[in-house]
Amino acid sequence: MIQENISQQEEIVLLAVGSLEPEAYAYGLQLEIKTQVKLSWSIGTIHTILYRLEKKGLLDSEMGGASQKRGGRSKRLYKLSSKGLRMLEQIQFTRQSMWANLSTNRH
Repeated sequence: MIQENISQQEEIVLLAVGSLEPEAYAYGLQLEIKTQVKLSWSIGTIHTILYRLEKKGLLDSEMGGASQKRGGRSKRLYKLSSKGLRMLEQIQFTRQSMWANLSTNRH
């Protein structure tokens, strides 16, 4: 079991990265979060969370190829690390267990 805790914002970003791989980059994540979770986070907020998750070892990143659409600049692509995937699996298991207890205790 992973002992480290993450915030709800970090969980949302991890889930968004996992859903957009292999094309998970900051602007795409911003759009995915706005579409899926109805949250409007600034690109600076997204970058801060990505940096924090990478520092914790939950994400890996690499520079993608340059494109003319971006004026010849490259974009940083993110992917879940094995530790990040285990973290999401642990969160899902915990929440499912808690929800199961909630529903059985209410009837």
